[in-house]
Amino acid sequence: MSEDESIVLKPRELFSDAILTENVDELAKFMDQPLAAIAETITGALAAGPQASWKAIAGRIVQGMLKGKLFQQVSQEIKTLREQGKILDDFSDEKHKYGFKSWVELLAIIDEDTPDADRLEALKAMFYAVNKVNASDGERIAAYQLFQIAKTLSSGQVIYLRACYELFKADTYQLPAPYQNPAAVPVHAWFTIVGKQLGHTVVGLLDRDDAALAELGLLIRRYPDSGGVNTQNARLSDLGLSFCKNIESYHLETSEEVQE
Repeated sequence: MSEDESIVLKPRELFSDAILTENVDELAKFMDQPLAAIAETITGALAAGPQASWKAIAGRIVQGMLKGKLFQQVSQEIKTLREQGKILDDFSDEKHKYGFKSWVELLAIIDEDTPDADRLEALKAMFYAVNKVNASDGERIAAYQLFQIAKTLSSGQVIYLRACYELFKADTYQLPAPYQNPAAVPVHAWFTIVGKQLGHTVVGLLDRDDAALAELGLLIRRYPDSGGVNTQNARLSDLGLSFCKNIESYHLETSEEVQE
């Protein structure tokens, strides 16, 4: 048996031992594997025709593992930000109403929804904005409201908003001819611009996410009579700009954390 084969077989053996014998120690060892190894192991085991008991609980185990990884990641980030003095040391104290509530809600979303990376980044960014040091009471209130909006967004909507913000920062996007007036652009022309930034032009997806973000007030609404749009500020409203800047600020802070 080659070295590579032994590496693949070991986690599969752990998986078998953990599931069939309900061995807590073996399950803990298996859960400590990287997610890629876990996925490969379980996929291979299921494809090989596992016993019925495996099929009944494999999905729940994978879901639990993913939740565990997310809880660990978020907890480590919060711990590091506290140690670096970037968020309130006692943010979870009930005297900090919005800090405590945002913490509880963030953990609840991880437990109930298991958000993907894009949604989770937006949620963590709004949590950071609520709890960062030196923020005024008014800023915390506004950030908590943005946190509530983040809870409702899909990953596609977060990605769409990010694309708009990148266009806003670049300030170099060109309207397709003959549309040179940014205050009166047909929506399909705007979809050409934002679709290029996103890397796809599936109009149905673009239209759905655009409409949802406008309904939440993150994008400027389309004109009701013509269905056209105003592309100034890459369609971002003041609320949308604040949301995106919170994500950017959080990303910068955590990037500095990694560099340190």
